[in-house]
Amino acid sequence: MKFFQKDELKLLWPFYLDALISPLLFFLPVFIVVFLAGLELSFFQIGILVAVTPLFQLIFEIPTGAIADLYGRKFSVLFGYLLEGLVVLSLFFVRDYYLMLGAFALWGFASTLSSGSKEAWVIDLVEKKSKSLSKSFFHKSQSFDAFALVISGIIGAFIVKKFGMSSIWLFAFFSFVISSSILLFAKENFVKRKIKIRQSFSELIKQTKETFSYGYRHHVLYYYLIASFVFTLGLAFSMGITWTPLLLELNFPEHYFGYMWSAIAMSMMIAPIFSNKLLKERKEKKFIMISLALSALVTFFILFPKEWIFALVVLLTIQFFMILRMPASKMYFHRFIPSKLRATMGSVDAMLSSLAGIIAVPIVGYLIDVIGARYTILIYAPITILVIFIYSRIKEGEI
Repeated sequence: MKFFQKDELKLLWPFYLDALISPLLFFLPVFIVVFLAGLELSFFQIGILVAVTPLFQLIFEIPTGAIADLYGRKFSVLFGYLLEGLVVLSLFFVRDYYLMLGAFALWGFASTLSSGSKEAWVIDLVEKKSKSLSKSFFHKSQSFDAFALVISGIIGAFIVKKFGMSSIWLFAFFSFVISSSILLFAKENFVKRKIKIRQSFSELIKQTKETFSYGYRHHVLYYYLIASFVFTLGLAFSMGITWTPLLLELNFPEHYFGYMWSAIAMSMMIAPIFSNKLLKERKEKKFIMISLALSALVTFFILFPKEWIFALVVLLTIQFFMILRMPASKMYFHRFIPSKLRATMGSVDAMLSSLAGIIAVPIVGYLIDVIGARYTILIYAPITILVIFIYSRIKEGEI
């Protein structure tokens, strides 16, 4: 059996090459809080900076979709990457807090130009060839991307140790340049459409209202969306911005965050395999609740480590159980949504999750300043117990 289908590489090689190469230099996310902490910003200030990017993503996600419809997916993606590259390059030089705030906001806007358009570009390109080709692409590209992330953490550790923390912005810029250069060679199947933006927005608002109404009236989806919102609030207490100060307090070497990035990427590869083996049909809710309970239980152990190696084991174990629940959560969510509302309901879920993150991250930053990272991480446990309670309220027989 061949790994690639007929003409698959001929058509999609730039996308596969991009998935394999450009992430190698994009180790920025794991070092960004370390960099900002090194500027002697308070964690509340860091929380504001981190929240600004998803806020602007939320605001511009839909409007920038019109650019792809008017000028093509390729133009939208490449223009977005160019703009993102210039933003991260500017952050190599900028140290004024308010200028950085503006740059992070622009970064959020720029990312919306490529976020949905890249997938749409591939689907438009392959849909006339074969439906199975799009499925094959997404599976392979995710595998390439995960593999590249594992390697990128190791590269990141070496780069930061050799060239210093500020180099993360330069290498992120090179990542966008490489990605844009590769995708210049990708083909596009684009036919310019005449669209009425006002009418499109009117229809979109109407569809969104209908979707919200359906979710509110549907017993399972109502509780699922509440649980998803609350869980994302809790997630902010046990991810990124809280890990960094705790590990630094325990004398974790700064460049080791690169190795941690690789470890997280490995768990992202391994956890779905366990999930696939353990998850039984129509038992998604039970699986989600058990995974959440285990992550909450492990969180209590964060009170004890006095050395960074033990704290890291606890944090990675929490991360593993979080990732373990993801396939079950997606399956459970989509099981109750009619096909015509699936895309919009998915957008509603993503929007609520983004909103929760935007609200939570500055609060988390403030709490780190006041009570410390260790006790801030601990707050994840009771929030997760609340999420489990919300899931327990779901009675599938009532739909």
